[in-house]
Amino acid sequence: MTRFTMLDGAATIGGTKLLFEAGMSPDSTRLLFDFGLSYATMGAYFEEFLTPRTSAGLTDYLTTGLLPKLRFYRSDLTALLHEMQPELAGQLADPGHIDACFITHAHVDHTGSISFLDETIPLYATPVTAAVLRAVEETQSSPSPENAVTEFILRPNLGANTHGQRNLVDLTGPMQFPDCRVTPFPVDHSIPGACAYLIEYDGGTLVYTGDLRFHGRMGHVTESSIKEIAAAHPDAVLIEGTNLRSIEGSSDHDTAFHRRFAFWSEQEVEAKALEEIQAASGLVMADFGMKDLDRLMTFQRVAHATGRRLAILPRDAYIVRLAQEAGYSTVDLADPDLVLYLKRAGSGTYDKGDIKQDWARLTLLRFAGSDPGSVDPKERRHAVKDVLNGSCPRIVRAAEVAAHQSDYLLSLGYWDVQELCDLRPSRSSLYVHSSAEAFNEEMSWSQERLARWLDLAGMDSVHIHASGHAPQEDLFRIVERLAPRHVYPIHTEHAERYVERFGDTVILVENGQGVTLAR
Repeated sequence: MTRFTMLDGAATIGGTKLLFEAGMSPDSTRLLFDFGLSYATMGAYFEEFLTPRTSAGLTDYLTTGLLPKLRFYRSDLTALLHEMQPELAGQLADPGHIDACFITHAHVDHTGSISFLDETIPLYATPVTAAVLRAVEETQSSPSPENAVTEFILRPNLGANTHGQRNLVDLTGPMQFPDCRVTPFPVDHSIPGACAYLIEYDGGTLVYTGDLRFHGRMGHVTESSIKEIAAAHPDAVLIEGTNLRSIEGSSDHDTAFHRRFAFWSEQEVEAKALEEIQAASGLVMADFGMKDLDRLMTFQRVAHATGRRLAILPRDAYIVRLAQEAGYSTVDLADPDLVLYLKRAGSGTYDKGDIKQDWARLTLLRFAGSDPGSVDPKERRHAVKDVLNGSCPRIVRAAEVAAHQSDYLLSLGYWDVQELCDLRPSRSSLYVHSSAEAFNEEMSWSQERLARWLDLAGMDSVHIHASGHAPQEDLFRIVERLAPRHVYPIHTEHAERYVERFGDTVILVENGQGVTLAR
């Protein structure tokens, strides 16, 4: 008997956790697909200064439903739970041995709870997704349970910060198990490396679409993959439905932006951004997801067209480099008009002591024209001193940008908004918000607070965005082309839209509900 269970994310946008079981015997293959953080559940119980206690291990996460009550978590966390909360530990059901976890893409709502999984469960992702996950993990300033993937701090933490590790494998083709086969198919999304999965088992086939669209720069990849998957005649499809809702949002989300434009292609975003930025004579700031490398390419093209230099953070440059090394084509880091923007750090100046991580030193040295491989790792801390003195043309600071505002398109966002105090935007400066609002895939933030900052700086503002997810018509077209016997909507708050269109073919599922797949 083959079945799947939506552990989370059945009727919410995000928090996706899918368990696939090829059979019910102890030896049957059991696979997880994604293991994300649920923003809905997190927001229901926690906020900025009310967060799950890392010192309590699994307790807060299991109690609030952020994690399913199953026995497949890290050995150190499991031992701590048995010691501190034996009654709660006894409530965990045994799902059987988990053979692997397959990741569709590197957004937090699909990966943000992986740190809790048993460290012996191997993780599989496309090479680009794996590269992005590694880059984000390496560049984070304050590791937490929600953003650790390959490395984690063992609990209880007795002050030594002892680390554990898990295996993240680059998936370059089909993965064969004794009783099933998993094949990744690349798709376009608002992050590089995304894929759908075709799961072939004895007597049937199941498709999990992950998050996808046709209207991005890589839309042709989605088109090709849907064609190939349709040729396999899948019996069942688990399909996202993020945009089965109004794309306009509500009035509660209109406070920060003077004008709003929602498009269904990346080319339309580029054209509108070009129009708006051409009309701005002061500083331009563009705010978009740091992992959206296609949107980064859009703003590099706009910067070229408007005669501006695109300034990005060292972290963003590092993510680009690792994604490129994994095979993803995006912005040219050697472009002389692409520069690094340095923020002031702990010293209050621009001191070599503020550059604490080796990835940052390597990035600075490359932009300064040095070969970091020729510098002994122990000497890199001293080597960056010469590139922090303001003399390197491809490394800029707030004073340089403030003095030549019309020369720059600065890629900074909500979490960098304090930089406005140093940048002192002139008249006719523009803030371009170019990512999702009501369903922000990476973080929650206050538009009211952003609006106050923009008013304080006297900046005009505009929202220009194309969704990372397919619109309703395209989602319906996917179902029609795949022609499955059963459709299971997930990652949506409006699954009824599929029912209205496809009737009894659609089966609605709930979190924790096991669904037997017909042979």
